[in-house]
Amino acid sequence: MSTCYLDINIGDAQRYNDDDAQYQAASALLSKHASTFGFPTTPEEAKSPEPLHFTPPVPLLAGRLRFELDPSPGLAKTRQNFISLCTGEKGFCKNAPNKKLHYAGCPIHRVVQGFVAQGGDVTRGDGSGGEPVLQTTPSRGSLAMANSGGKNPVNSSQFFVVLSADEKTLVKLRGKYVIFGRVKDGDEDGIKVLERLNAVGSGPGSKDERPLESVWIGDCGLE
Repeated sequence: MSTCYLDINIGDAQRYNDDDAQYQAASALLSKHASTFGFPTTPEEAKSPEPLHFTPPVPLLAGRLRFELDPSPGLAKTRQNFISLCTGEKGFCKNAPNKKLHYAGCPIHRVVQGFVAQGGDVTRGDGSGGEPVLQTTPSRGSLAMANSGGKNPVNSSQFFVVLSADEKTLVKLRGKYVIFGRVKDGDEDGIKVLERLNAVGSGPGSKDERPLESVWIGDCGLE
């Protein structure tokens, strides 16, 4: 059985990068002058308006979701498509030649508390795009392909992960989507990631269903 992973990041990437740059600069300065303990060495350094950061910023990695993919023959194309998007082996999108067919860096653009977390729009990153791809009962941690809805729904590169164990909520998903995997059994880290995603989800009835903080896939692949 194939196992894919998605490393989920949550938070302000720009602020993290700025804090990390200041920390790295302070660390380099301290390392340079540690032997003489003459830090800071000039008035200019002492009067610098920017504080020196000696503590690294808190990592934005919320954790890793490990998915066991359903080995059923009828799901072979869906399974292989998801794997290729995790590894990036297919190159670039046909609809957007400057965009890679790769989930790495892709936003989780939709998170609804007690429902689902959805991502995988490799073309636009907001849920309006997605590259085309070729029924089981959903449960918390189920992995499914999102589709365009309507009478003839089309699956794309977009996927969602079920955040709820509530039967009334699961009924809304049953029979409407291709469910082809689930968070690996016994994976406590994965359960914690589901809880983190749920915590930053928009409330029921939200108009845009955007997460309260930025959420994206930092890394992905096969294990």
